[in-house]
Amino acid sequence: METKEEPRVKKAGIEDFLEIARLDREAWKENRHSEHIPDGEHIWRLWVEYSTVFVAVVSGRIVGAAALFKADEGCLYLLHKIFIVREFRDRKIGHLIFLAIGEFLDRSRCDCLLTTDPVNERMLHLCEKFGFLEKTFARSYYRENEDRFVLRRTFKK
Repeated sequence: METKEEPRVKKAGIEDFLEIARLDREAWKENRHSEHIPDGEHIWRLWVEYSTVFVAVVSGRIVGAAALFKADEGCLYLLHKIFIVREFRDRKIGHLIFLAIGEFLDRSRCDCLLTTDPVNERMLHLCEKFGFLEKTFARSYYRENEDRFVLRRTFKK
């Protein structure tokens, strides 16, 4: 009989970066513009050591990750990436990661900025739910056919 361990979220350690990079490559394949190169082991190693990376873990297995790093603009973090392994979606793992991010930002007293594909309704819903209420449409953000929403969350005082 399989036991269903509750997911937990923790700050990633250096020992996690290779698995995060592997999962990132898999998650990237589902992107509408997956022909462009995803982040690799090098950058995940640096992010885990020098920025803020959260991982969701179930039964010792990393099943999701999010990477944030500090911007040059005052107290602002950039949420670069968040992803969940397909078979673990719809289990509130994204919700738990966003809770951890929100708590981190509020403790840091910093705002957060992210971009997302305008057709990614699940991400837009999560962003709104967790306080990313400032939303700007950016046409051709990366390339002519790649529009984005730029969303901002103000820390809770």
